[in-house]
Amino acid sequence: MRDNNSFFDYLNFKVIALTAVVLFFLTAASAAAFEVVSIPVKKTEKDVYQIEAEIPILMELNRKNTQEKYNDLFRDNIMTFVEYTINMARQSQQDFAEAEFPRREFVAKVDFEIKNSKQILSIKFDYYQYTGGAHGNPYSLTYNIDLAAGDDLKLIDFLELQNMNLNEIEEFIRAEIKKEPELYFQEEYGFQSLDQDQCYYLEDGELVVYFQPYAIAPYSTGMPEFRIKY
Repeated sequence: MRDNNSFFDYLNFKVIALTAVVLFFLTAASAAAFEVVSIPVKKTEKDVYQIEAEIPILMELNRKNTQEKYNDLFRDNIMTFVEYTINMARQSQQDFAEAEFPRREFVAKVDFEIKNSKQILSIKFDYYQYTGGAHGNPYSLTYNIDLAAGDDLKLIDFLELQNMNLNEIEEFIRAEIKKEPELYFQEEYGFQSLDQDQCYYLEDGELVVYFQPYAIAPYSTGMPEFRIKY
């Protein structure tokens, strides 16, 4: 069975004109505003999968090569996830049918949110995939784009700009964990140290360092976040 919605159908200009939501963000790096257009993608195949995604399209950036680079990256990441889920769902349906097991419909979703737009564009993507079992599998990806240079800043890069270092962030996280130790794994299974490319974003003047489910805490804790003023 062919899925009844095509990604490319959403990219014709009429649909974009009707469905795209345009959000305006002022940047400190420029007096001009840039736009983020949200392109919806929906793919379904009855009893096999249901997938919804929002693909951001950056517009009106001063650096057009930066705009093109990240638009391609965001689109490719999301569509790879979508197609992977579709292929996995179809294979699972075939395997379950051959084994005469009850079939399960796969569910997937991708959302994004602009967390910061002043000098550094922090954009957070929330992915979710349910393939059966007790619960789905969420994870998040963030990009922190220097609007002047066009670079995606690693955590270590941002800290250097703020005259901060990994050690002080690690000590802050350890202190926060000690306040509610029951929420986190302990000893060798718990928090050890930060990587230079640790996941983070910026929001309301705060550096937010976060971890994926199971990284330092059980699923019930969710995605632990640690907020530090900068």
